[in-house]
Amino acid sequence: MKRFRVRKLLYYIHLILGLAFCVTITIVGVTGALYSYADDIRDYERAKYISSYKTTDSKPLSVEEIGAKFLEQKPNASIRFFSVRNLKDNLRHIGVSAVENGKYGYYEINAYTGEIADNSLKSDNFFAAVMMFHRFLNFDGANAVGKNIVAATTIAIIVLSIGGLLLYLPALKRNLFKSLRIEFKAKGYKFLYQLHSVLGVFTLLFVLIMCLTGLWWSYEWYRDFLSALAGTEHTIHARGGQRQAASGDPKELQKTFDAAKEVISGYRSYFISVPFQDDPYELSYANARYGAYNLLKINVQNSTIISQELYEDKTAGQKFIQNIYALHCGEFFGEFGKAAMCVSSLAMALFSVSGVLMFYKRIRAKRKSNVLRRRKPVFQTASPK
Repeated sequence: MKRFRVRKLLYYIHLILGLAFCVTITIVGVTGALYSYADDIRDYERAKYISSYKTTDSKPLSVEEIGAKFLEQKPNASIRFFSVRNLKDNLRHIGVSAVENGKYGYYEINAYTGEIADNSLKSDNFFAAVMMFHRFLNFDGANAVGKNIVAATTIAIIVLSIGGLLLYLPALKRNLFKSLRIEFKAKGYKFLYQLHSVLGVFTLLFVLIMCLTGLWWSYEWYRDFLSALAGTEHTIHARGGQRQAASGDPKELQKTFDAAKEVISGYRSYFISVPFQDDPYELSYANARYGAYNLLKINVQNSTIISQELYEDKTAGQKFIQNIYALHCGEFFGEFGKAAMCVSSLAMALFSVSGVLMFYKRIRAKRKSNVLRRRKPVFQTASPK
């Protein structure tokens, strides 16, 4: 009796949360799936764009030359970050982040002329809108209300996933292989139930990873909790306050690159960070998109490496925190992980649709049953005389 009450309570929690968040779960799921291959699509389009202005005798400019050309075009700007990413066919994607009149901006640079490139790629605009909708439920910008609704939706998905598994556990215990099979010949409620349950079991782990890592961007207390759990200290890298940032002099950027040139040779990308005054420059470099990057601290006065932090030397907790985004989107597990996250994200939308349809079919069947019961004639036999 007690077990029946617990299952009934689980069912109603699952039903209420599913109906309450069905729309936002669908939005988050579909936008997450759309964004799964955003980097691949943007890199493909960007490579085509860069190759359009590269000629056979084109020679890429040095870091100092690119920095100087940028400041000629943006004289009131101050460089904060300088990034280089190698694409296919020896093409380089150059990016500069700078502050101009108190506002941050990101600019893509023509590696051969130093001019600020027209980076209004269709994929950039599209995926920027998808990301804003994924995180804030709007296309315009950061929104506290939308952010909190997405966070609540993420928590609801976690509860729904665990609750759904508990509700389906008896079927798994009775016949594991049969309960993990979808009968595509089945129709109506039976087919929807199997689709909902079986896909839920197969995607459960990926959905939980997505949600538990996704909350990192929702709550400060959650970031602090995960950092403490991983044995690391979570810090927010904010610029400004009482300390003045260094100038981002192109000569200093070049000295940073020269000091690290031999170390980063052969790596796919590197990223120079302009520090606060009196702090060393930092250069991150990696061979993968995900967070497996190494860090160099460099003294630009004498172009020497002060320290080197290698990814493989980090603790498991440090690697975990460094790879939060890679875990969230699946890149940490390679192409398989990215595909699995894409399918699982799309499956969340399918769970919402199938759940609502099942609820509708149950209500409709119940109403039909009640109508038939009311219309059923009652026959009485005549009493004997």
